[in-house]
Amino acid sequence: MSAALAPARVEAIPDIGPEVRRHRVRCVAVAIPLAIAVLALVLSLPRLTTPSVYVFDELYYAYTAGKYVAGDEAYSTRIPPRADPAIEWTHPPLAKLLIAGGILVAGDNPLGWRIASVLFGVAGALVAYRLALALTGSHITSGVATGLLLTDGLYLVESRTGMSNLFVLVFANGALLAFSQVLTVSPERVGPPLLATGLFIGLGVATKWSGIVLAGLIGLVVCWRTFQLWRLARVTKRCDASEARAGLLAYLHWAPIALVALPLAIYLASYLHFWLTGHGWADFIALHQDMLAYHRNLGVVHDDSSPWWQWPLAARGVWYYVDTRQREGAFVFSNGNPVLYWPMIVAVAWVVIDWWGRRSAALLILIIGFFGQWLPWALSPRGTFIYHFMPVVPLGCIAIALVLTGAWRRGGIPRIAAAGYVLAVVATFVWFYPLYTAIPLSPEQVDLRMWLASWR
Repeated sequence: MSAALAPARVEAIPDIGPEVRRHRVRCVAVAIPLAIAVLALVLSLPRLTTPSVYVFDELYYAYTAGKYVAGDEAYSTRIPPRADPAIEWTHPPLAKLLIAGGILVAGDNPLGWRIASVLFGVAGALVAYRLALALTGSHITSGVATGLLLTDGLYLVESRTGMSNLFVLVFANGALLAFSQVLTVSPERVGPPLLATGLFIGLGVATKWSGIVLAGLIGLVVCWRTFQLWRLARVTKRCDASEARAGLLAYLHWAPIALVALPLAIYLASYLHFWLTGHGWADFIALHQDMLAYHRNLGVVHDDSSPWWQWPLAARGVWYYVDTRQREGAFVFSNGNPVLYWPMIVAVAWVVIDWWGRRSAALLILIIGFFGQWLPWALSPRGTFIYHFMPVVPLGCIAIALVLTGAWRRGGIPRIAAAGYVLAVVATFVWFYPLYTAIPLSPEQVDLRMWLASWR
């Protein structure tokens, strides 16, 4: 009887919590980037072929890319690129080669001119997400940062236009992402991330010379870390000195290859089409002399140009396209989302103070990426535009996202304020969307969207 009543032996229930958590992390790691890519396409693809004519500097970039595809002369400097349209020779050729790839696929038409920018708009959002994840370690914060980036009018317009500025952003942020790995791996394993950094630097400089500034800042940090390793290699502790010597040798071996030889090789390779169309070294040197002279002597040649300090204020956008009629007009107005831009510097400053002394690698990337790519424009001898601020914007969005997620975690009034700010950013983006995408508006509707007198 007692044996019959004895309870059956139950095996211990396995703890599946860790496996569930790992599965959840894997799902999040796939779901968020997929949602980002879909959202980027949903925002940029509608009305992509409108306007059906060249928009702003498509007059030069898309026109020159069409020349590449047609096999016509595309490097002549005899005519400055101010006639409409005209050959664009004042910047390196990589952006035009990428646009030419779209023309090869879709034809010399609005879709062909702009499809490369659409794809890079998706890539730029994904790179921004990975960069935010590398700096913050939070999928939620990174998703918020990327969502904010996709509500930027400047980002949207450039992801629908056959120009070079979005390519610069993608390559610059790719270099920062790779460099964040350089700063966090052990020194003896620095080779692969340094090579990736040099790859993106080379692609950036082959798009626009402005990438040289980022290359120089990264180079200075690498030189400083090399010097630190050299000092550590001289200490008396045998173990520390041995590790430092291994790291020093790795830096001395890889840094010249990754930050000098590789970018130079990529830059020269971007001129492969130039070499294959009958040009020689003398032509190459003459072209670069003309490029340098052009930028030195350009000055301010456009009503929509703006100084560097106005960019975070979204004080002056650029009218890429204007088609006015009697009762309505269609426009493409390239400008930052003002509600997103106005608190950006404050958010970056707050994060710098918060990270100071405890997150040195992430702080360095933020300072280089934001201030290092923005403030040097104060020294530019040529006219500048708000789109030169573009590579900085993802870093600003990361800082704002950190402030927002911190406020959300505190609950109460800070949470309400964070939610209200996000809603305001999204609502502002929706309000200006017709001006970003050439949706016809009446004069009264346009006037309602001219928040600042300087936008007119």
